[in-house]
Amino acid sequence: MPLDKYRAANLENWNDRVPIHWESDGYNIRQFIDDPEHISDVVQFDLDHEELGDVAGKSLLHLQCHIGHDTLSWARLGANVTGVDFSEAAILACNRLSAESGTPGEFVVADLYESPTVLPDRQFDIVYTGIGAICWLQDIKGWAKVVAHFLKPGGTFYILEIHPMVGSLSVDDHNGQLVLDWPYFESAGPQGYDERQSYTGTGEVAHTRQYNTPHGLGETIDALIQAGLILDFVHEHQLAPNKILPMHQPAGKGFWKMPDGRENDLPLMHSIKAHKPE
Repeated sequence: MPLDKYRAANLENWNDRVPIHWESDGYNIRQFIDDPEHISDVVQFDLDHEELGDVAGKSLLHLQCHIGHDTLSWARLGANVTGVDFSEAAILACNRLSAESGTPGEFVVADLYESPTVLPDRQFDIVYTGIGAICWLQDIKGWAKVVAHFLKPGGTFYILEIHPMVGSLSVDDHNGQLVLDWPYFESAGPQGYDERQSYTGTGEVAHTRQYNTPHGLGETIDALIQAGLILDFVHEHQLAPNKILPMHQPAGKGFWKMPDGRENDLPLMHSIKAHKPE
């Protein structure tokens, strides 16, 4: 099935990001290859906060896996990993990272909504979605159905994601105040914009046009419930995976926070853990 204009534009944009992210300090690919104990900051966050739990010996599907940095970090913790991404360039990078780091993983090119037909008759102990993923999808209910489809009965779903409230904000250039200028709910549809640099702050993409679709936290939670999953927890966090807002300050371990005294102004990430009934 051909991609619509929104996903086609995003695919061109993400193909451009692959070599930029491979070389960036933010992904730290060279350390991952050189140090067999190294895992990504995102997966380390999960460990530090004891959210997903022990993955050793479990099958794990990472939807929207990009270049496989987080996927293979879970493999280093004992999971048998499969990564899916719509970018062939990203999947090539995943396989390269797997080979050069000596960390096994299976990687498949597939648009998320079509992944059940690309991976037929496959179910997993864990389905995982990482940071910066679902904003690129237009249909959160369709996403949740894919998640439920791939989970074994009794299996676990886990997502750590940028909080949708942050995605609705920018900073006024004149007074430095936070301004609500981006839709919060999915009904607003894909929001197009042009941006030359990726979030790593390095390199420039040739295809600058990209489309994000907002999904309110309630919409995401409801989509998982409607897909038949049972919630285990919903957490909101005061850390961000990169410098999303100009006022953000380093918080250590690759994360960022609001300035001192403003920690309680807004949530920066959220995480959801759920399971499929037996």
